[in-house]
Amino acid sequence: MSPTVPFWIVAVFYLFIIISFSMAIRMIIKKQLLISSLISIVLIPLSTILLVFSSIGRGDQNEFEYFINSVKEFELWAWLWLVIFAYLLYWWYLVFRYKKQEK
Repeated sequence: MSPTVPFWIVAVFYLFIIISFSMAIRMIIKKQLLISSLISIVLIPLSTILLVFSSIGRGDQNEFEYFINSVKEFELWAWLWLVIFAYLLYWWYLVFRYKKQEK
C-alpha cells in the first residue's frame, strides 16, 4: 500500500472544498458575485476529480510529494490544479471584500 498524508491534512483540504462549494451556492442564491461563484462551482469538482485521479499512479510517494514532483516536472494536471486553487483563494478574497463592503 502506498504512503499517504496524515488524515488531518486530508480533512482540512476537503473541509475547504466543502465550505467553498456551499459558499458559492449561497452567493449564487443571494445573487452576489454571480459570475465568479459560477466559475467556482464548476472548478471545485473539477479540481477534486483532477487531484484524486492524478494521484492514483503515485507509487511510493504520498500525495503531497507526488504533487510537488509533478509541479517540478511541469505536468499539466499539477499546474492546472495550482491555477484552480489560486482562483479559489482569489474568489475567497472577493467574498470577504464584498462582505466588508456590505457592512
